[in-house]
Amino acid sequence: MSHYDKFAKDFSSTRNHSWSEFEVVSPKIKKGDKLLDLGCGNGRFREFLGTKKIAKGAYFGLDLSEGLLEIAQWTYQGDHFFKGDFGKKLPFGKDNFEVIVAIASFHHLTDKVSQQNFLSECHRILKPGGTIFITTWILPQKYFWSNFWSGRVFSKNWLIPFGKEKHPRIYRKVTEKDLAKLLKKNGFKVERAEKFQNRNYVVLGEKEK
Repeated sequence: MSHYDKFAKDFSSTRNHSWSEFEVVSPKIKKGDKLLDLGCGNGRFREFLGTKKIAKGAYFGLDLSEGLLEIAQWTYQGDHFFKGDFGKKLPFGKDNFEVIVAIASFHHLTDKVSQQNFLSECHRILKPGGTIFITTWILPQKYFWSNFWSGRVFSKNWLIPFGKEKHPRIYRKVTEKDLAKLLKKNGFKVERAEKFQNRNYVVLGEKEK
């Protein structure tokens, strides 16, 4: 069970609108594309996409949280949702998607092996010329000292609680430079890597044809 299942409804209520960084990848998404959302949560990126570009049934979401997937499946009937760990082998065939997105999910991979597995699998299942879009958090500085004294700052894996109940969540610090380096290492051409509105790191890449 994912730890997000303990507070899936509360978390979902904070993920019910688009983020401005969605517009970074939007021009790369073409009508008729098939898209995979890794760490899809409640599927809110599906709401942003609409069905003019990504037709019903052409959106695929994968997440570890059964609670969030239940919300997504109920909300976006006709699309496809899978429970799975995106740090391991993915249940999709080679050259299968035109677009892969991982919005505020890659930073849940807390070791280099999982990161490498993620990107090598993305390269395998993305079509040549396809787009990959990843965002990670700029970790909130208000949690710096608690993570400093616990030694987490040095491991890059910060403890950042959620909600009034302080549900524990672990986030790995992954900057735009880290993302660009990892994408290049795994055969992607980096089109854009930046700190976006001082809130998130974003990277946009392409699998070379």
